[in-house]
Amino acid sequence: MQAGLFRFGTDFGNFELDSQFLPRDEQHARYTAEKRRVLGAHAGRMSVAAVTESDHAALEAARQFLIQTAQREGHPDWSGLSFLELGAELAEDFVVLTREDRAVLVHVCFPSGWRPEAVLGRSFVGIHRHVPAFGAVLGKASALVEAMLSRGPYVRFVWTISADDQLDHHPDEGGRAAWTDDTPRGFLRVERQITVPLSAGAASLFLIRTYLYEFRELTLAQRATLASALSQMPPEVAAYKQLTGAIPRALSLLK
Repeated sequence: MQAGLFRFGTDFGNFELDSQFLPRDEQHARYTAEKRRVLGAHAGRMSVAAVTESDHAALEAARQFLIQTAQREGHPDWSGLSFLELGAELAEDFVVLTREDRAVLVHVCFPSGWRPEAVLGRSFVGIHRHVPAFGAVLGKASALVEAMLSRGPYVRFVWTISADDQLDHHPDEGGRAAWTDDTPRGFLRVERQITVPLSAGAASLFLIRTYLYEFRELTLAQRATLASALSQMPPEVAAYKQLTGAIPRALSLLK
């Protein structure tokens, strides 16, 4: 469990796609259709807590960044869309954080086991307080927030495993399947997370794109790496990821 920040644009083997904030792929239509379904059923997946003038300025800066970036990267012109409409066109989820260290907008349809509504209005430390080993970096939290606001952009990757290919893993409203001894398939679930400084350091946009890879689609080397990571996962991290009972079956499927 570490920050794992890389400078945005680092080539991880995807060439020009690693330099795109909002890349499109063959799954884009599936993601946007599922977003519309989730937003229609659970309107609270997009929530706003803008109070001050600077809060609203941060939201507009984020909206303009998404519109301009989308058009530059080959998406349609979405300049007339509201945040809600814009979010439904993108495969990415996103959060807007202000210099006052408050999440003033949360648009998250595909959480990996957490509650987006609980993030709104909270600080960086408040959001991550329960992450294992976060106490070790607590003293650096202000520096991490400053990096999000005034440096970068940065990209990082967060991963877990799941027993299904559902995108929405909200604890109360999502379709997350439980791991059992008979679970037939396993999936590697990866989040590509990007922090984008906005408005000369007054705010930051946090982009989240979820990717799913079935175990049997992975190469032998990738399966071995994943099996090794699961085998060595500390108990507190496994509990945080809700994987304590999943690892034995996952290792069996990876073989």
